[in-house]
Amino acid sequence: MADFLRMRMSDLPGMPVSQAASLLHAADSALHLLRMKTTALLLALFFPAVHAEPVKPDRVLAIWEGKAPGDFEVPGPESLSPGKPGDKRSIARLTNVSQPRMELFLPAEEKKNGAAVIIVPGGGFGMLASEHEGSELALWFRERGFVAGVLQHRCPTNKLPKPWEFPAQDTQRAISKLRFAAAEFGVQPDRIGLFGFSAGGQVALIAATNDEQRLYPEGDATDKVGCRPDFLMLCYPWKILADKSLTELKPEIHITAKTPPTFLAQANDDGGSLAEGSTLVFLALRKAKVPAELHIYSTGGHGFGMRPNAGQAAGDWPGRLELWLKARGLLAK
Repeated sequence: MADFLRMRMSDLPGMPVSQAASLLHAADSALHLLRMKTTALLLALFFPAVHAEPVKPDRVLAIWEGKAPGDFEVPGPESLSPGKPGDKRSIARLTNVSQPRMELFLPAEEKKNGAAVIIVPGGGFGMLASEHEGSELALWFRERGFVAGVLQHRCPTNKLPKPWEFPAQDTQRAISKLRFAAAEFGVQPDRIGLFGFSAGGQVALIAATNDEQRLYPEGDATDKVGCRPDFLMLCYPWKILADKSLTELKPEIHITAKTPPTFLAQANDDGGSLAEGSTLVFLALRKAKVPAELHIYSTGGHGFGMRPNAGQAAGDWPGRLELWLKARGLLAK
């Protein structure tokens, strides 16, 4: 195409104005098409494809030895429903999780950077979007040298008085569990992060800001290890505002100077996770003098996870996250 354009542009001198304008219009159209194809190629390269089969983790760790705290029952056997062909994003749905676990994706030895991330998928507490908000991000982190764990917490809890409670307990325990076993996985215990999508963002934020007094009674040596993450990442955190408020966060969220450095990203047109929530988190972090970074994109809606498309402004959020991780010294520049 470039040779064609150079050849035709050489004909411009002496060409009638109308013919030259037509040629320039054709060249502009060709370049626009090339840009669209390039964008599509980059999205295909940098965002994981929808998997025909669930990606298998390298290791699976049970969160609790024995019974988890609290009374929790599921309405049926655990099930994973694959995305339907007609679905906009072909979202896989995991539910009826009675035995919470952390599915680990381990980087090659030569890629290990000594850091780890635990990912809490969204799903409105009724299910877990365990692929596009779970394993696909884990693969992204693994490629960059992180030990990445997808937390499949107890679910469903959406009909409980405190839907976040059991998932947040599982999250705190998962952090302590990974920190307790840090040497086994080549992880530095002060380089463990927490990432939450949607309802998982609410869970991650509550778990990370209630670490001084755990959300469950300590039970063993693992619980003697700290459960505060060293860095926190939230993508369109869901329902973090207080009831009927656009100016206050949920009372279970306690942001202080000890809250870890935080990255936030979401879309302005998200009707499920309002931008006011992420903004209030950022302002609270700023007031507490905690390093924070907030990206609010003009479009993108809710639940895009690792599958944005060329029409979504939010499509570059992993790139912003990568730069933030580099600035925090968690990735080589």
